[in-house]
This record gives sequence, C-alpha cells and structure tokens, in this order.
Amino acid sequence: MNNGHKSSTASRLFAGGLALVLTGHMPYLRAAGRRPDGEDPLHEMIAFSIIPVLNVLYDLHERGMRPYVSLAYSPVLLEQLADIVVQKHFIVWMERWLARCEAALRRWQRQRQRHQAYLARFYLDWGQGVLRSFTERYGRNLVAAMRELCAQGVVEPLGGAATHAYLPLLARQESVRAQLDVGTLTVTRLLGRRPRGIWLPECGFRNGVDQALRLSGTRYFIIDPSSVASDTHVTHLRPRWVAPRRLIALLRAVDASLQIVSPGIGYVGDPLYLAIRRDRVTHLPIWRNSDSDAQVEPYDPYHAFRRAQEHAVHFAEWTAAELRAFADRHDRPGIVVVPLDADVLGRRWFEGVAWLRALLETILTRHLFALTTPSPYLRAFRPRQTVALQDGSWGPGGDHSAWNSPASAPLRYAVSEAEDLVVEMARRFPDARGDRERALNQAVRELLLAQSSDWLLLLSRNNASESHRPWSHLARCQHMCSLAERDSLDEADQMMLAAIEEIDNPFPHLNYRVLAAETVG
Repeated sequence: MNNGHKSSTASRLFAGGLALVLTGHMPYLRAAGRRPDGEDPLHEMIAFSIIPVLNVLYDLHERGMRPYVSLAYSPVLLEQLADIVVQKHFIVWMERWLARCEAALRRWQRQRQRHQAYLARFYLDWGQGVLRSFTERYGRNLVAAMRELCAQGVVEPLGGAATHAYLPLLARQESVRAQLDVGTLTVTRLLGRRPRGIWLPECGFRNGVDQALRLSGTRYFIIDPSSVASDTHVTHLRPRWVAPRRLIALLRAVDASLQIVSPGIGYVGDPLYLAIRRDRVTHLPIWRNSDSDAQVEPYDPYHAFRRAQEHAVHFAEWTAAELRAFADRHDRPGIVVVPLDADVLGRRWFEGVAWLRALLETILTRHLFALTTPSPYLRAFRPRQTVALQDGSWGPGGDHSAWNSPASAPLRYAVSEAEDLVVEMARRFPDARGDRERALNQAVRELLLAQSSDWLLLLSRNNASESHRPWSHLARCQHMCSLAERDSLDEADQMMLAAIEEIDNPFPHLNYRVLAAETVG
C-alpha cells in the first residue's frame, strides 16, 4: 500500500473494516479439450467472473475511487491465465459463444418470441463487451492487469497452495511445504509482490499446517471458525495470534457469507436472478430462479440488476450494523473477512459482479466503514490474544469429510505413495543436473497437479467428470522418476520428456529440491 494509505489506516478504521477476499480456483485444464468438460469451466470463469470483476476494479479506480480488495486466485489458476495457449483458446471459445447467441437471436426473431430475442441481444452485447475487454483493455493478459492493480495498491495479493491441494490430507509435511513454497513463489513472480497472507484451500486446517506457514514466511492466514478449539470463545471480528509475534489467524465471517451465497436465505436465491438451467436448443439461460421446474418465469436483466443494487445496499448496512455493535463493546474496531468465490460471483450468480460494483460504490461514497485488506488492518491493530486451533474446514460439518470419503480413498493412497517416491528421489539425487534434473522437476510438477483438491471432491460426489486426470498425472510422475533413475536418456526418452514438459507446464521455475527441504522449524 502507498504511504498515505498506510498512515491513515487507523483513522479510517474507526468504525471497523470490511475485507473482501476475491478467491478463485480452477484445476489444471490447459489444452484439456472440450469433452466431457475439458476447458469449458476455465473459459466460463474467465468470461463470467474474472474479466467482469477486473472491469469493476479498473472502472472504479479510474474514477478516482480506491476499491481495496484482496486477491486469492490459486497459483495454478494464475499460471493458466498467463498461458498463451489458454488465451488463444479463450478467444475461440468466446467467439463460439457469441455465434450461439447470434443464432439464438435469429431463431427467436423468426419465431416472433420477443422476450427471448431481447435476452439473446442482451447476451450478445454483454459477451462482445467481455471479449473487447479481454483483447483491447487487457491485451489478453489478465495476470498483467492484476499485477498493475497490485502495483497501484488497489489489490493485496494472497498466496495459496500451488495447485489448491487440500493440505490436511497430504500424507507428508514435505508436500505441505512444497505446495505453499511453490504457491508463494508463483504469486510473487506473476503479481509482483510477495504475499504476506495465505488463503488456505477450502479453509482446510490441521495441526502442522501452521508450522509450514511459519516456515514459508507467512504473516497471516484465513480460517473457518470450525478450526477454533471448541473450548475457546473467539469473535470472528478480531484476529488472534497462532504463534505470538509470528503468525496471525483471521476468521471468515460465516453469517456474512451465508447472507450472500446461501440458496435458501442468501441473495443468490432471489427469484429475480438468473437460473442456472438452460434452454435445450440454444443452451442459453433464459429463466429466473424458481423453487419448481414446473413453474418458470422469463428472466429480465433490468429487474435483476436493480435487485442486485438493493442487495448491495442491504449488505453494506448489515455489515455496518455488525461493526458498530462490535465497536460499542470493544476498544478497537473489528474486521469482517468475507471471501467471494469466482465460481459463484458471476459464474453461478450472474448478477454477482453487478452486486460487487454496487457494494463497492456504496461503501466508498457513503463511508459507512472502511474497505481494507488484512495487512494494513494488522499493521494498525496487532492482535493481543492467542487462539488454539483444531482440524476444520468450510466444508459440510466443518471437517474433512467432503474430501476424505471412501470413494476418494484409492486416489489419496496413490498420491501418498507418489509423495514417498518423489521425496525419496529428491533426497537420493540432491545434485542432479541435465536430463535427470528435468525429469525430477517434472515428477514434482505432476505430483503437485495430482494433489489438487478438485479430484478428491469429484470422487467424493461420485462425479466421474475429469476424474481420470489425477491418475494421468500420477502415471507421468512415476514415469519421470523412472527416467531419473537412468544415467542417460536415449532419443525416444528425451522426446517423451519434452512432450510431457509441454503438456503440463505450470510453475516454470519449479525446482525438485523443494520436496527435500527440511520440515522442522
């Protein structure tokens, strides 16, 4: 942050602060093809969430406002956004989507279905604006746009596990360290600032993760209230020391998140908002939310976006009331930490980005409280008390069960075996060079990709979509280790190594020795 922002933090936070954490993750889908799901989820996230959110931040900043937010996009998502292949494929995907809108418009005009034609025209205009932003405003490089916001002090980057691994279920502490160290290096390289804080994937925590965080140089991390020891009473508005003078925990505001994303009581379920279901012929969403598939109403973006503004004002006032109530009982202001996931904001809740824009404008014009990020708040108000932590997550039940199911057990066991193998190889060849070093680097890269939490969650939900991908990474990991065993590689082996390096190429500066690092500290 700039010096003016830093020096005035305490005075601006007299009524408390709201820390919005823009989270986002997509497993490694680069060049994954189109079926069964392929790259589509990545392109949808770019089109419906990432670009629109960047437009909001840039628009407000260019108007002289300071929309302070934290950015916690997973390192593997950032790597994909920076990849030229992904950028080219996104343009192709977006052009196909726009062609589908044009075909729907012509069809509905012929059929004299005026409202559907109106929606097709709306989607066409909206999509053309997204594509123009991508190609003209950001020059196809969304990561460079994020880096600029970080440099201007508008955005505070947070680190994360390299491939969004669910850290509590990794078998070896070396893997936890490697995920965090590679993730921190990636965020620093791509966004231009070393992150002071960490967003734990799924807010998953267990004993030992805190030690790895300290060793990686992390100053603070965000947890779910389920990770607070049951015999401890801690308000979510006040950070606490996990390790005195070394590591701080901030709690996510569960009630605030439910106010936004709960289908039953949150904004996302409002009957004016766009439903996820799509027209069978055009594959475009054209209906509003409904409790019944038998009774559906046509969607109207005009009314939906007005409702988003109303919900933004409501959330701002709701947050202000909570911060005032806290300030009345304490001698220092509180901080409300609210994660906003890219999978929801825009992708599953189409009006979510309009809600975010209206929320930021309301806060910045009405001055109900401060927009902040954790670092300046913690510089102004260092914790006074410690907290004891236990296993927890933001999954159902606040435990690890969403990822630790019988259906995911074979994959967890296979990943554990691969961890043992790669750690052994890293320690066996501490000074590898040439092809052996390349093979070991790729073995670690494949292991990290196989550790992504997405695969465990898909298996736990009995969803076979893309579930073959972690097994492919594990097979490549084992093959790379077998190549590293050899004193030299023949031409066929060298071609195979180069081909796999091209297929799975995130984290270009990864060094296999990260898995041989000491874990005691």
